[in-house]
Amino acid sequence: MSLTLEAADLHSAHHHLPREHRDNRGWVGIDRGLAVFAVAATADGTEVARIDTAPKPLVTEVSRQRRLARSVSRKQKGSRNCRDAMARLARHHHRIANIRRHFAHQVANMLVKTHDRLVIEDLNVAGMLGNRHVARAISDAGWADFARLLTYKQAWRSGTVAIADRRYPSSRRCSACAAIKPTLTLADRMFLCECGFCADRDHNAAINLAVWPTINQCFSRSLDLRAGGRVTNVRRREGSDRNPLGVGETVPVDAGTDAHITRDVS
Repeated sequence: MSLTLEAADLHSAHHHLPREHRDNRGWVGIDRGLAVFAVAATADGTEVARIDTAPKPLVTEVSRQRRLARSVSRKQKGSRNCRDAMARLARHHHRIANIRRHFAHQVANMLVKTHDRLVIEDLNVAGMLGNRHVARAISDAGWADFARLLTYKQAWRSGTVAIADRRYPSSRRCSACAAIKPTLTLADRMFLCECGFCADRDHNAAINLAVWPTINQCFSRSLDLRAGGRVTNVRRREGSDRNPLGVGETVPVDAGTDAHITRDVS
């Protein structure tokens, strides 16, 4: 059985209020990490969200995955036992992907519902996977998929997602004096500047991302990270097309499509 559905557009009460063209306030930077999944902060240094409860299903279930993979290798190829073992391994991978995607949906929904202007960094995820020490953790974090969800969900609500340039030193830049610290390593979890500023590394990076649109007037907004182009007039059905699982990415309550919910604009 094959069903083709079109999800309804978001109710107008769930759209963000329009801003003036010259209004350059309200940006929230989102720094993605491994120890902490995401830290969101405004340009004035206010931390609005810190998500450090990522499930990390690949790391926690790696022993079971190895056991299932060994079971497949021990079966005779082409036999019924081999097909059953491969099916069990496939179900395990599917479960891990569902856990990771469900968490990413929850975080993305929370951010787009509360902020109309978000800034994320254009990370070179494919290049980072070349580091064998952190490749598994990066794959388990699902940074690219989270950015994709965040982009089209914000477009549903008439919001904006700015993509900071990959060369922008958000982690090495001091959010107080704008000085660059070239000696910062991955092991340094606290950012210490010569001006006396001290802050959490992820928090400092989130602040720098929040101020990025104000210092870069010609920046990219709401990019389709998969296609590499600008997203224009994105509707819910277009966002659903990008998920390999098709429609049903979010339930009506998560997406905010319930037209009976009112919004106080006073």
